[in-house]
Amino acid sequence: MKVGILTFHHSNYNYGAVLQAFSIYKLIETMGYESHIINYAPEPTTFRKRVAAGVVAMLGTEFRKFRKKYIPGILQKTNTLSELKQLNESLDVFIVGSDQVWRFRRDAQSMFRYYLDFVDDQKAKIAYAASFGVDYWEAGDEVTREIKTLVGRFSAISVREETGVEICRNVFGVESVCVLDPTLLLEPKFFHELADKKTVRSSEKPALVYMFLDDSKEKEAFFKETAANHHLKFVRINGKKLVPKKGFFLFKSVNSWLSNIKHAEIVVTDSFHCTVFSIIFKKKFICLANKHRGVTRLENLLKMVHLSNRLIFDVNQLDEKLLQAGIDYQQVEKLLSEEKNKSIGFLKTNLETVKQSMS
Repeated sequence: MKVGILTFHHSNYNYGAVLQAFSIYKLIETMGYESHIINYAPEPTTFRKRVAAGVVAMLGTEFRKFRKKYIPGILQKTNTLSELKQLNESLDVFIVGSDQVWRFRRDAQSMFRYYLDFVDDQKAKIAYAASFGVDYWEAGDEVTREIKTLVGRFSAISVREETGVEICRNVFGVESVCVLDPTLLLEPKFFHELADKKTVRSSEKPALVYMFLDDSKEKEAFFKETAANHHLKFVRINGKKLVPKKGFFLFKSVNSWLSNIKHAEIVVTDSFHCTVFSIIFKKKFICLANKHRGVTRLENLLKMVHLSNRLIFDVNQLDEKLLQAGIDYQQVEKLLSEEKNKSIGFLKTNLETVKQSMS
């Protein structure tokens, strides 16, 4: 059975987006299905955005290398609705997710793609760990009506946050379940193997690994001083800025990003997926809440594994006790295990249902 996955795989700067795409692709493959990533990349809507996208693409060589090597099931690129509709002829079931695929965007037409508007009525549609990004529904009445119709065509819906369950019920009138991000479903060995492709010299000082999506000189100075005070090397892993104030970065490989987290003494971040991989690699970490990008997903995850104290809302909340405190990863694994089984079960059950209906 051929499974088509629509997700945010095409980023040339977002490590989490590429790794969650790899994870759901690999997971479905390990279940015995023919796994494909639908290669949809909406065209930039303005000249300025097209120029910026071109620069980012030039700097994103390492991400293209990763996709080519580790996600071989990426289909031919599609940009238009008519091209996407043609996929109904070759794919048996369509999955959307994970990541913030259901977050409201001003470009309504490209947003509708992520609600599988191009898929025939008779084809099975599954949402896996779809996220709305924030804990409320952002769209107006007209868009909401159209999306409510599209959501009603799904045979099974799962979301990444508990607030997503409420949005599905209260806004769209459908039931859903809350599941784990796919990066937490794969066996950790997959990520250890990826990280080990990029070795870290054993002679290097222990490191404080730093990744902030919303960076600032003040945050960097604070954590550089923290690293120095604890005799740690300060390692930034979210790209090197090439053009001051323009936000163009040169990015290291995905393997290098994972390796830095794996070999860190402690990780400080505002990134959801950086937090996830800190947990996967059993690292001490501190997460600074990023309200602009949505805090709910971090609160959900850390509450689930009893690590809510690792989420702070201001750097002044960071004290020596929290920096030095260890994490009981035996307990974390136990808490994640039940959720992992439930999440994998959701995918297995619904894919098996589709398979049986085809026989």
